Amino acid sequence: MGETHLPYAVGVDIGGTNMSAAVIRHTDGHILAKETIETLPANGPENGIQRLCDLIRNTVQNANVLWESIAGIGVGCTGPLDLERGLIQNPFTLPTWDDLPIVDRLKEAFQKPILLLNDAQAAALGEHQIGAGRGTLDMVYITVSTGIGGGLILNGHLYRGHQFLAGEVGHHSLNYEGIPCYCGRRGCWEMYASGTAVAKSAQERMTPESVLWQLVHGQPETITARIVSEAAQQGDPLALDIFHETGTYLGIGILNLFNILAPEIFVLGGGVMQSHTLLWEAIYEAVRQQHYAVSEDQIRIVPAQLGLNAGVIGVAYGLIRHLQNTL
Repeated sequence: MGETHLPYAVGVDIGGTNMSAAVIRHTDGHILAKETIETLPANGPENGIQRLCDLIRNTVQNANVLWESIAGIGVGCTGPLDLERGLIQNPFTLPTWDDLPIVDRLKEAFQKPILLLNDAQAAALGEHQIGAGRGTLDMVYITVSTGIGGGLILNGHLYRGHQFLAGEVGHHSLNYEGIPCYCGRRGCWEMYASGTAVAKSAQERMTPESVLWQLVHGQPETITARIVSEAAQQGDPLALDIFHETGTYLGIGILNLFNILAPEIFVLGGGVMQSHTLLWEAIYEAVRQQHYAVSEDQIRIVPAQLGLNAGVIGVAYGLIRHLQNTL
C-alpha cells in the first residue's frame, strides 16, 4: 500500500462549486479518467464525503485500473485548511464543512495514503511538473480568480513554511491604510487585483452610458469579472480602464514577490488571467516601469498551461513525492 512504484495516483480538486477526481499516470501526467460533480456544501459534510468517495470510486472504475495499482490519493482543496491536522476550515466557500477531518475520512474509506494541499499549491506542483514551469528550480505560481492564491516551488520543492502556511500571496498588503480585507487586514493584493476586485470596481464606477450598463440591464449587483471582460472586448472605455488598472496592480505585486524570492519564473493561472489580453500588457508595463536592480528580461512571467487539470495532476504528483519524501 502506498508504494511509489505503483503506476497511478488519484488527484482530487475540491472547490466551492465543483469537485473533480482524476486517475493520473505519474510517469507522464497522463489523465486516464476524470469526473466532475457539484460540491453542494449546503447539503452538509456527511453528504459531501459520501459523494466524494463515490466520485473517486467511479473515476477509478472508468479509468479501468485496479485499486492495487494506485499509490494513494492527493486532495487539493480551496482554503483555509489546517494542513497539519488534515482539516478543512473554509467557512467562506465550504460552509458546514468546518473542521471536517477529510484526510482521516478518506484514509478510513480507501485504506490508502492521503495528502492534503490547498488548491494553489496543487496547481503549482502540476505546472512545475509538466506545465509552464517545467525544468525550473524556483517558480512562483499565482492563481487569479475570485481571490488570489499562490504556490511556491523553491529549489525544486514545494515550499510550505511554518505550519504549512506559506504561499498566501493574495494577502500581502499593497497599502496598510487601503481597502479592508475579510482577513482582517487592509490593502491586501486580493482586494485590488482579483476577479472580485474587478467586479466591485465596475459596480462602483459604471454609468448608464457604458457598455457594462447595457450588458447587465442596469443592475450593477449582477456584474462579474467575466462580464467586465466582455465589455472590454467590445471596447468599453470603463472596462478597458479597469483591466488596465488590475493588470498594473498584478505587476506591482509580482515585483514585490520578485524582490523577496527572485524566482526563475512566475506562472499565472486562474479564470481572470484568461479574460483579457490587456491584463498582460499592463502587467508587463508595470514591471518595465518599476523593476529594481534587475533587467526586465530577467523577470519571466508566463501563462499557466494546464488549465482546469493543473490541480488534479499536481496533487497526484504531490502524493507520489510525499511518499518518496521528496515533496
